[in-house]
Amino acid sequence: MKIGHPQVRSVTCIVLSALALSACGGPARTEVDVQIRLNSCNTQKASCLALGLPEADISLVNVDGQIIASGRSDGAGKLVLATGGAAGEARVVAVSPLIEGGRKEANLVLPREGETTNITIMANGSQTSSP
Repeated sequence: MKIGHPQVRSVTCIVLSALALSACGGPARTEVDVQIRLNSCNTQKASCLALGLPEADISLVNVDGQIIASGRSDGAGKLVLATGGAAGEARVVAVSPLIEGGRKEANLVLPREGETTNITIMANGSQTSSP
């Protein structure tokens, strides 16, 4: 049979459709979308900004203290962490010399399978550095 034959075209369409569906029907990712923001205040002008904190080390930690996922925030202070199927309560730990005390933590409940949870961590800037 030639490639242009109707049966060959039908089989090709079926195979391509199956491949496309399998790519779309793969396991949905379960993630925590983290944004770390640093409060920067000018006391003389009585104004504050919340700036994205780049290059903060961020970890997703379960209740037993085991790290589920970790990474470094991007230039806008964002990072997406895959939960690896973990469920239940956890905390997000952000570490940076620009954060007051060097670290900030926030509790959360991990998302259900195929879902994403968003969390924004607001941290005060350290006294010795400015963003």
